[in-house]
Amino acid sequence: MFGNHRLLKVAGVCLGAAGFLLASLNAAQAQSSRTKSAASYFARGSEWLARGEFDRAIDDYGIAITFDPRFARAYYARARARLSKGDVEAALVDFNRAIELDPRHVSVYNDRGYALSEIGQDAAAIADFNRAIELDPRFARAYYNRAFIRIRQRDYKGAVADYDRTIEIDKNYVAAYNNRGYARFATGDQAGALSDFDRAIKLDPRYASPYGNRGNLRFARGDFDGAIADHTRAIELKPGLAEGYNNRANALYARGDYAAAVADYDRALAINPRYAEVYANRGMLRLRTGRRAEADADFEQGLALKPDMKSSLERRIQVLQSQLSSQYSLTQKGSNDND
Repeated sequence: MFGNHRLLKVAGVCLGAAGFLLASLNAAQAQSSRTKSAASYFARGSEWLARGEFDRAIDDYGIAITFDPRFARAYYARARARLSKGDVEAALVDFNRAIELDPRHVSVYNDRGYALSEIGQDAAAIADFNRAIELDPRFARAYYNRAFIRIRQRDYKGAVADYDRTIEIDKNYVAAYNNRGYARFATGDQAGALSDFDRAIKLDPRYASPYGNRGNLRFARGDFDGAIADHTRAIELKPGLAEGYNNRANALYARGDYAAAVADYDRALAINPRYAEVYANRGMLRLRTGRRAEADADFEQGLALKPDMKSSLERRIQVLQSQLSSQYSLTQKGSNDND
């Protein structure tokens, strides 16, 4: 009896173990199915993201997360899709969750830093770029993004140093050359700036920004023909940017081609009717050509859009009026001498 009872107990234990094993297998199969489903929706979401279908991508990443709530890459991908839509706050929620799940994912820190910079949280953004660089000292984009913040803070030397590092890591980083050129120009290094703009254009002849920047540098040097050529090329590549027309108009104005300059100012305002500086620039040209009422209307419109440029505009007007007064005096003197 004892032996049989023991065998029964052993058999019972064996049956219990078999039941536990079956439940474990079922759970594992269910988990495997959820993981596969999450991966499938993640893959489709990534296809939508690549096509620019951000809402569909967000939906699929959300389903992937429902199947696997600890799917860090899905949170990160959904954050990027939300950021592409301009929904920064929602993107930050997903970036934060992705970092909680995977605190050593370099790209998440970099992209969260970019999102923070978009809402003016520069200190937090720099902290994220620093963390990305700590995790991967050769992560070029983090140096590039940190440099952009430094330009905004007018730390041009710091920006140049970060762009130096970016280019050291990736010698074909076109935008880094262009932006370093901008920062170098701000520090007074015109030769270095020109070299960087030339390099950016050589690497990508269809990149509009370095043409515009080189045009502004040439304008500052008094090379108005060169500036007009560069701004014309920038406009050909990006005809929808009001800045290109404004910059070319400034060079045309400086060269004395007033009619063409006004036409470009008009084009700039047709693209962006709230471009305050264009009203100020066109007003200066109209003041110079004796169209005072139209000039005053432009100044009024520009100041309504951007009141903080009042002092600088007043200085420009005073300088121009002084120049016009001097020219008038010289003309009068010349007339009297001829009498």
